[in-house]
Amino acid sequence: MFYEKGGSTLNIFGRWFRKKVSNTEKSYDQDNYIYTSNSQLTPDEAQAYWEKVARKLIVGAINSVDHTAERIFILVSFDDKMPSIDIFFQMNGQIRMWNDLDNAMHKRVISNSLVTQAPNVVKQVNCVYNNAGLTRLAYAQVQYEFESKTWYLHDVTQNSIESQLDKEPAFLKWFDDVSKCVEGLPLDSKHKITWGPFKPEF
Repeated sequence: MFYEKGGSTLNIFGRWFRKKVSNTEKSYDQDNYIYTSNSQLTPDEAQAYWEKVARKLIVGAINSVDHTAERIFILVSFDDKMPSIDIFFQMNGQIRMWNDLDNAMHKRVISNSLVTQAPNVVKQVNCVYNNAGLTRLAYAQVQYEFESKTWYLHDVTQNSIESQLDKEPAFLKWFDDVSKCVEGLPLDSKHKITWGPFKPEF
């Protein structure tokens, strides 16, 4: 998958679902981002919608660090009770958790404008998947390489073995696995890096 650069700001989430509604478009509630269409979505439409949301997560992450990241890694947990968005970056060749970054402004933006959006994102995507009759996601992972603008998306559905993983240790294992895999890897490699325990084999 490839991400095309486009106009966006740090406040991207506030405008996610502000779309002009026509006869062929789905309508969205601009205040709480709840999917309100009465029409039945196809599985392809639901998947395309989630991919659009994932791209917006990438844009938000890129902007949150002022385009200084070499690679971005995002894990979304779709647990209704404990939705979360976890992020780590490759900066100057090193893998860093977002809350371990040196720049206080970057950390503040991520905290206020990205990770806090997890309930909205999860509720919206779950609603869309329900509408299309798709098995919900348990986890989703995103990788983005800044130099080549290449991005990859890996979904873990609720009926998969990996959906039973405990998020915190699995996320930390993914972090460790990525840290090892990027050593010596060119920044424009267009290379899909490990998904850690969420997908043991490619």
